[in-house]
Amino acid sequence: MQTLAIVGASLAGLSAARAARAQGFSGRLVIIGDEHHRPYDRPPLSKDFLLGTITAEDLFLETDDDGLNAEWILGGSATGLDAETRAIRLHDGRTVTADGIVIATGARARQMPALAGLDNVFYLRTMADAQSLTPRLVAGARMIVIGAGFIGAEVASAAASRGMAVTMINNSPVPFTAQLGQDMGSVVANLHEANGVSLICGTGIDEFHSTADSVTGLRLADGRELAADVVVVGIGAEPNVEWLAGSGVEVDGGVLCDAMGRTSVPGIVAVGDCAAWFDA
Repeated sequence: MQTLAIVGASLAGLSAARAARAQGFSGRLVIIGDEHHRPYDRPPLSKDFLLGTITAEDLFLETDDDGLNAEWILGGSATGLDAETRAIRLHDGRTVTADGIVIATGARARQMPALAGLDNVFYLRTMADAQSLTPRLVAGARMIVIGAGFIGAEVASAAASRGMAVTMINNSPVPFTAQLGQDMGSVVANLHEANGVSLICGTGIDEFHSTADSVTGLRLADGRELAADVVVVGIGAEPNVEWLAGSGVEVDGGVLCDAMGRTSVPGIVAVGDCAAWFDA
């Protein structure tokens, strides 16, 4: 193998690059990422970074002794792949051809179409998302968090600590059940309420109220009305695999691969949030 291309400048992509070098690969190493930043740590985005206790520099994952000697192509995504020729098409029309390919394109926040284009609606997946949301954490403002997963819960906690009036909406009777189970979900829910977050569980959203550019509130399925200055949506993620359509790599709810990360095409593997790998 002369050239290894990693599509996705993520933690998973960086880990794959480190592993390749550690195992003695000395050829050309190309890392492709759609953000302008090199790999950074995402979990703190909804906690310390959002609150300003750490900076962007604290998030970056590379170290001085990585010794990757990589060619970085940042600021634009891959748009297609020909698995037979191992040719990766880039957003600017360029092509990168490699002997081996690691697919590490991660996932994106699942969107709510009813809220598209509204200025005070936020998702939290990238550094840019967190930087946009931070100025909205204003004491006394009303925040509605849709979805009581980890992202929603962490944003709610951060906002409440800034003095915001936070309401978190979850359509299941007990939040965090999928992540923690019902018993621990109840414990975490009680901790949130004890720290000033209002939890509404077991009901959905019937209608959003908005002006031309902002959400002003919503009506729940049980008839209750809530006003909002800021809305944060945390309803899960979707794998970034659309660019693989017609590539020859099998995709079904993610890049299908075995327990070793091997896809349906020899020499192409998948890692991270985009991978639907087999777990015996």
